[in-house]
This record gives sequence, structure tokens and C-alpha cells, in this order.
Amino acid sequence: MTGSIKKKSKIVKRIFIGLSIVLIAAIVVLGLMWNRYLNKNSLLKKFETTQNQEVYLLGAFHEDHFNKWINYSMEDLLSVARNVKPDVVFIEAREKYFKDYGVVDGPIDMTVVYSYCKDNDIAVEMIDWWFVDNSYKSGTTNDKRDDMIFENINNKLNTIPENLKILVISGAGHFYEQTKRFLNNGFEPQEIKNKATYFDDQDVDFKYPGSVEAIWKQHAYFYAYTYPNIVGQDKTLDEDIKSEFTEGNHDAFYKQQLEYCDLFSKNELYK
Repeated sequence: MTGSIKKKSKIVKRIFIGLSIVLIAAIVVLGLMWNRYLNKNSLLKKFETTQNQEVYLLGAFHEDHFNKWINYSMEDLLSVARNVKPDVVFIEAREKYFKDYGVVDGPIDMTVVYSYCKDNDIAVEMIDWWFVDNSYKSGTTNDKRDDMIFENINNKLNTIPENLKILVISGAGHFYEQTKRFLNNGFEPQEIKNKATYFDDQDVDFKYPGSVEAIWKQHAYFYAYTYPNIVGQDKTLDEDIKSEFTEGNHDAFYKQQLEYCDLFSKNELYK
């Protein structure tokens, strides 16, 4: 009887140890994932190009900057722009539609950054690349897009004088892809000391850029009305692809997007 109890006790002990190991491993994995994908301090890198340019690469969270639980606000994002003091800022938006329609077609954080640069006379370049074809899938990306984003970055760097400071801002998903391409193309990684201080600007009372409401309204109108019309007139596209843009309540979408203007006008960080 005593031997049976001891045997059961050993089994229970082994199960407990096994579960403890699994739990610790899970915590470690979650910690690593948080540090890689959600810790804003992991989303800022610095490189030197072959043209002796100083390039900062910053990953952004798009609309998730307005979620306070993410701990990476628009204030943090703009603090990096202020603290880096770039000569030029590259943003995740498509140059074609800015030239053709005067719209910043990237995510909302790119619109805010563009507005900040506009209000502070900082040059902006647009580096995104994507288009709608019959293989289009909403909310996805691929290697081709990141290849083209890097090509846009590299081409623009080649037209910028030496010894300038450039801040490249892209979505966090593109951040790691661009990091790989930077390293593969001879960009030299540089140490950033006190990285957390780049996200902090305690001496400045937070305010959204003065031009952001007007620029965001342009963006909202473009995606509510103009872009669906562009896609709808493309004779090369299948009807089911077109319907992703042309169907639905465009007025409701436009109104929903303008809710951000309420945050802008009140200088509020979170929805």
C-alpha cells in the first residue's frame, strides 16, 4: 500500500514538473513574441548606407496606435520623428496616388506623420507598392511588395545627397522584411543608445499636427468614393474583385473614418 502511494506521488510530481516546464516555456515564448512584435523599442533600428547616409527604420502599428493597451501611441510615433530630427521621412504610402490625386493613401499613422512633416517643413517621400489585380486579397502582403518597397527606398536614397538623416516608417510587418533587405544590401547596422528616449518627448505637450484633419478627410474620401470608382472602371478585373471595393455603404464608411477627426480636434490619443 505504501509503495503504491509513493508511486502515485512520483507520478503527480512528474506531472507537476512537466506542466511547470511547459508553462515556463510558454511564458518565455510569449515574452519573446511580445518583445519582437509589440515592444516599440524593438521596432527602431539605425543603419548607415553605402552613401554615408544615416537611416533610421521605424515599425508602426497603424490604427492600433489608438489602442492604449498596445502601449505605442501616436505621441510615441511622433516623438521618434522629433527626436531623430530627420532631413527626409519615407512613409508607407503610394506615390502614384499622391501625384494623381493629392492624397496620402497609406494607413492613418502615415497620414499623421505626413501632416507633421508638412507642418514642420520636413521633406517626405512615399515608398509603398501594391495594386489591385485578380489575385488581390485584402489585408495581406507578400515578398513582392516588400521587394518593391525596398527598391523604392533604395532608389530614393540614391537621389538624396550624402550625409543626410532619413527616417523610414513602415508597418511593423514590413519592418522586419526591410531590415533583412537592408542588411542584404550592405546597410551597416548602428547602435542606438538609450533607445527608449526616442519615444519620449516630455518637454512637449502633445498636439496633433494642424493639417491632419484636412489630410485625413482627403484620405477618407479617396477610399470611400474615388478608389472604388477607379477599381470599378478597370476592365481587367473580375467582378468579385471589383465588388470588394464597389459594394457596401460608402457613406457609412466615410462617416466612420471621420470619427478620427474628433480625436484630432480634441488632441486625444485613444478611441
